Amino acid sequence: MRLVRRTLPDLRSVCELGCGTGTSAIEFARQGLRVFAVDFSPTMLRMARQKIQRARVPILLIRADMRSFRLPEAVDLVSAEWGVVNHVPRAVDLVRVARAVARALRPGGYFVFDVNHQSAFDSWASPYIQESSNFFLLWDVGWDPRSRKGWRKMTWFMPQRAGRWTRHDEEVEQVIWSLAEIRRTLRREGFDRIRTLDYGVLTSGAGCFRKPQGDKTLVLARKKPL
Repeated sequence: MRLVRRTLPDLRSVCELGCGTGTSAIEFARQGLRVFAVDFSPTMLRMARQKIQRARVPILLIRADMRSFRLPEAVDLVSAEWGVVNHVPRAVDLVRVARAVARALRPGGYFVFDVNHQSAFDSWASPYIQESSNFFLLWDVGWDPRSRKGWRKMTWFMPQRAGRWTRHDEEVEQVIWSLAEIRRTLRREGFDRIRTLDYGVLTSGAGCFRKPQGDKTLVLARKKPL
């Protein structure tokens, strides 16, 4: 928010793209902004709706694909956090996302998002197990440098009544996109003033979630004014 406020001092409206359970959307709403929250997952949107009701903030939830989403009105900012862009499977889809974001922004508005790099994916090369008294998680992971894809098959168990546990399974795949590919795509779809900031440097000493330097980049791109 410090960075966004410096870039857009008159920020009034925002779309949280790939909103997940709505954490960031709620924080935007608490700043007094008009907020649209977009996700494709019905489960994520259901969880977000519950959190938004508890927070008692006005947010419009929209179920849509980030490659083709549309908003009721243009916004000042589109934000996509936690590697949302890494879930785009093909170069043509990366173009479609940039085009959809440009359509959602007013002229002079900004697209801000983070993207993971190969060093972040190197940690996907080994399985991982986490266990506690009320939680058990297994990650079966893999990484293919030739296709630039990493995947994580997650199985977790949650305790229920009478000593029973429920099993949940999910698979996540992410793709590495170079900053050169991202810049080229953004420029082609009408963005300028493209800035990149190392996420590890940006969050150093900020008292928030940190990443090692080189693992993640924060990208800010402006939709060209009329």
